[in-house]
Amino acid sequence: MPYQKGTIADAESPLPDDARAEMFRMKDALDTDEVAFTVFTMEPNAEGMEHDHGGDGQEEVYYVAEGGVDVAFDGETVSLGEREAIRIDSQESRQILNRDHYSELVLVGAPRDA
Repeated sequence: MPYQKGTIADAESPLPDDARAEMFRMKDALDTDEVAFTVFTMEPNAEGMEHDHGGDGQEEVYYVAEGGVDVAFDGETVSLGEREAIRIDSQESRQILNRDHYSELVLVGAPRDA
């Protein structure tokens, strides 16, 4: 088959119940080889995990479909509103911080070609 179709119902969120967020990783549901595609929903004032992808070389793009978030880096915070996106280098440590409303993001990651 030249395509794979999936929904967030095909993916389970690996986050604990007290996280106040859900992260639906679609990589398995869509059977992708290189691209990571995630739907990330956040309740008001929820915080994502601080992390980087230096070990796997995965750059990421965050797109805000609904709401608005702040992305904290080492010493800098970038605000994103609805329909805005940001690309982040793999080695850059980052954390998504939601504001006082519900937000929904699409996170896309893939190894950057050398």
